Amino acid sequence: SLAGVDHGAKNRGVPKASVRMLSQADAARVAVVRLKAAHTWRAVPRTARLLSPKDREDRVEKICEVTEDFCLQPQTAGLAVSMFDRVCAKAALGAEINVPLDVVGLVCVLVATKFQELRVPAIEELAKMDLPKGRAPRSRILMKEAEMTVLCLLDWDLHEAAPHQYLEHLFQITGASKSCVKRAEFFVDMSFYEARMLDFSPIAIAAGSLMLAWQQLGDIESENKHTAQLACLCEVDLKTLFLCRHILMDHFESVFKTCEVTVRVPASAPMDDSLRSESPDSIFAPLDAMSVVPRPPGSKVDPDKFFSPLRCPPSLPLAGQSPAGSGPGDKGRR
Repeated sequence: SLAGVDHGAKNRGVPKASVRMLSQADAARVAVVRLKAAHTWRAVPRTARLLSPKDREDRVEKICEVTEDFCLQPQTAGLAVSMFDRVCAKAALGAEINVPLDVVGLVCVLVATKFQELRVPAIEELAKMDLPKGRAPRSRILMKEAEMTVLCLLDWDLHEAAPHQYLEHLFQITGASKSCVKRAEFFVDMSFYEARMLDFSPIAIAAGSLMLAWQQLGDIESENKHTAQLACLCEVDLKTLFLCRHILMDHFESVFKTCEVTVRVPASAPMDDSLRSESPDSIFAPLDAMSVVPRPPGSKVDPDKFFSPLRCPPSLPLAGQSPAGSGPGDKGRR
């Protein structure tokens, strides 16, 4: 139907299509509203947290290792972690799962791949993953039964909007720079590991990650211009978004303080500003000159090009130095 189209547009030299087109930012806002309407976020109550933060982090790390081994997307890892948290919540509230948590994690990866990936790992291969020493291989029957148990516990309500999906739209709304995109994506991936992020919706996590990227870049203009708009899109107050950003920054600093890059030099050597310990604020400095995007879970990690918030490689370059093996033809895998 051409109802509502300005039929005089052609006479004024304006293409008809342009009359009905939204700007990229407006189209992204519409997409966010539709995404929120299609996927209702279910918070995991603190009384329904089966694992301690440390134990949960260990399980999340195992899930992310599996997704890395199969070269799956970060979104797949995020969806698998979300399903795992929901199963644990059901168990904490009294549901019987009768499935070891390591198997629950593997099944969550399997189910998540069916939504996010073109190719799904074979059950036989997945059953070999995260297998303690001395334990017999898991059978295909066990994995299939575990999958049905997990699906029933989730009430077959499987697909969720991940922070990554919202983040792509927020980039368009705010006109994020490449450096901002790299950092925000990294912080979203990092949020999987932090149990305190269970208090926030996926869109709030995406917004908090974007705000932290602005903070690290010193982009006060973007922060002042878009923060209130982000709170409106998330349907939360500014206090909630700032708390989300604070928790992400706290986790980031706590991780990198334990794996700072230190160069040891003789006491008699002259002082050189390039030979120093890297602080969390400067850990991103080499990335601006790199073509790769840091992704903690969900991609094969080349220690010379990628770093994880949980596994900091000793070869991470210092600020101002070129990363080893990052020549013009040496591109990282997204």
